[in-house]
Amino acid sequence: MDRRSFLRLGASGIAGCVCGCATSRRSISSRLAIREDFIPDGKFGRQIHVPLRPSFITVHSTGSPGGTAAAHARLLREGKIRAKTQWNKRGFNIWHFTVDDREVIQHMPLNEAGEHADHDGPGNAKSIGIEICEFRDARQQRRALDRAAELVSDVRRSFGIGTSHIVPHYYWTMHRFNNWHKPCPAILMDGGKPGAKWDGFLRTVMRS
Repeated sequence: MDRRSFLRLGASGIAGCVCGCATSRRSISSRLAIREDFIPDGKFGRQIHVPLRPSFITVHSTGSPGGTAAAHARLLREGKIRAKTQWNKRGFNIWHFTVDDREVIQHMPLNEAGEHADHDGPGNAKSIGIEICEFRDARQQRRALDRAAELVSDVRRSFGIGTSHIVPHYYWTMHRFNNWHKPCPAILMDGGKPGAKWDGFLRTVMRS
């Protein structure tokens, strides 16, 4: 799909979102090649279906250096990423996309809420979750970040999400943990908080 066609579809998506139609979509129109590798319906976190009308995009990083998007997709599909707290009622952590330096993989429909941000808080209820893979090689990491910025740009266009609603995981208050803010995505934090690195990522999103 060329850029003109994408932008035309993106504008249609924004209009649809205003009237509530776009919220039923399972995927987006993207300039990237997005591979679907869905968590099985009815299993591993998708045994509970919570409708999602996305008004935020939450950006994470995986915390597993060297792990690719394909590796994370397999772990999700096989139910290997289990919840570590009692407040995750699904028993699994699940999110919508994982991005590495080579590909983007979608794990679940975009009209279903994931379990990736703040348990029973608004982060899960209102946002599409995107995980960026972490790499020790700086060039590989840069490619993953650039690909992630392009994906975020495409998602925000498709759903009419404003820049102020593109947020790091840190943004969401973990009210089950004394209002703690998780320093995530770690690869875009400065001193455990959003700073110059996060601002630079947002600028890349806006240029994409």
